[in-house]
Amino acid sequence: MADEAEKPGNGEVPQNGYTVWERFHRLLRYRLVVPILRTRHEPEYTARGVLAGVVIGLTPTVGVQMPIVLGVWAIVKGAIPGWNFSLIAALAWVWLSNVFTIVPLYFGFLVTGRLLMGDFDAVPGYETFSRELMAALHVKAHGADGFWAQTRNLFELYGLPMLIGCLPWAVLGGWGGYAWTLTFLRRRRRRAEEKRRASGEA
Repeated sequence: MADEAEKPGNGEVPQNGYTVWERFHRLLRYRLVVPILRTRHEPEYTARGVLAGVVIGLTPTVGVQMPIVLGVWAIVKGAIPGWNFSLIAALAWVWLSNVFTIVPLYFGFLVTGRLLMGDFDAVPGYETFSRELMAALHVKAHGADGFWAQTRNLFELYGLPMLIGCLPWAVLGGWGGYAWTLTFLRRRRRRAEEKRRASGEA
């Protein structure tokens, strides 16, 4: 009985004593927040990187999002150097769409697209959508061939509604990510400066 009492219950407390939610929270911090904390650039530079990453992350392009970020970064750096952004921050925030979030995100895109097109009755149930999405994304090819196979499967299933539906999420999410990062980094730098001044006065 004593041994049973010491075991985690129902898988809620995995190894290291952290719950699943705590592990996910730590992972989010490591993946999303730590990269912007380590930056030595101006807050605007990092915030533009977060904006780029969030916008691309909130599109149905899982599988090629990092190459897309690299391409956008190279184009902006060469054509509009004044709008250059942190590649590290952008690559980090693309992780918003991952194996944990892809189904709810894509379902949100579809529902939004159907609403914008006035065809909400055509939205499948969440469980049905999840099964169909996983089947569409399960292809044997890799790289560009795999991406195009996945894209073809998705468009055969959901077509234009998902593409239209991702746009409001990408725009609002990108703006929110930019504003939050800018505010967060400016406040952090201001507090650090205040501490340095206080230490100097002491």
